[in-house]
Amino acid sequence: MRQIFVTKPLLFDYFAGQVTALQRSQIEEWALDPSNEEFFYLCLHEWELSRPMYQANLPEGIERFHKQLEMPSLANEQPTEAIEKRQLKNKWWNWGIQLTAASFLLISLVTLWLYQEQIFTKTYTTNYGQTQSFTLEDGSKVSLNANSSLSVPRFGFGSSTRTVFLKGEADFSVVHTKDDKRFLVKTGASFDVEVLGTEFTVLAREDQSKVVLTKGKVNIQYRSKNQRPQLFTMKPGDLVSLTDKGNMEVKKVLHPENYSAWKNNRFVFDKTNLKEIVTLLQNNYGIRAQIEDKELLDYSLSGSFQARNAEELLTALSEILPVSIQQKDKQVIFKSIH
Repeated sequence: MRQIFVTKPLLFDYFAGQVTALQRSQIEEWALDPSNEEFFYLCLHEWELSRPMYQANLPEGIERFHKQLEMPSLANEQPTEAIEKRQLKNKWWNWGIQLTAASFLLISLVTLWLYQEQIFTKTYTTNYGQTQSFTLEDGSKVSLNANSSLSVPRFGFGSSTRTVFLKGEADFSVVHTKDDKRFLVKTGASFDVEVLGTEFTVLAREDQSKVVLTKGKVNIQYRSKNQRPQLFTMKPGDLVSLTDKGNMEVKKVLHPENYSAWKNNRFVFDKTNLKEIVTLLQNNYGIRAQIEDKELLDYSLSGSFQARNAEELLTALSEILPVSIQQKDKQVIFKSIH
């Protein structure tokens, strides 16, 4: 079957119910492709704005009807029964118009509620083992680490708002605006990052929450348990970590840029224990690892390693650490070499 070329006029006809069954089927198949979502919902938004709902004016209609009845040429010639039928017909006609308008409004509101996130928000996502770099409308640059997502408002970003929502890990290079508009990174964790212009890395996963500042200045708004929201101002080289109990820990690092080395398929370890490496494998590659021997938990690793995928990283680990690694699909077992 030959695929049609989907254009804005064709989508407008689709929204109005003026396409053939074949066209409807092909458009709905085309809309399932994530790369077409933004164009589809932008056209839907424009189509709805260009077609305001019909509002029936019942009092005005009744007044026109009474004036028609007062005309001698009509009122004197029509029998009473005919007039009553006409009145009943007009009554049901007005009710029908109002019912149609109300139904259309209800359908539009339900559609808007169901697809509000897709309509008003653009979301960048990465799969396991995948990174992505892009530039936002305000000129800020973002690198998104594996298994992460960043949601950005479709309308008004850079002018009325500069708030984004992060799940996972991302590195930001934020531009400064003439009106000093703040850039806010909101997370699902118990902290947000507020900045005017700087470079920093944010890690906001279920098991880890960290912020590393490379240059500039940012404010960390964090919420610990049973306490009011607090504010902490970071300086370049600061590494802020949030513990499971919601407490904040701050330490200085000599090379903050190492925490975003994943942008170049590079891993930098600094006395990193095997438990942390297991967490990295789970978060970045979806690999579940099992450590059979408890003494392996005391092993730590330092150095820089180039790895384009999980297999290359596991190979490097097996060559450096005194362990054997058994892998089957997405399962890995670490064993001591005695």
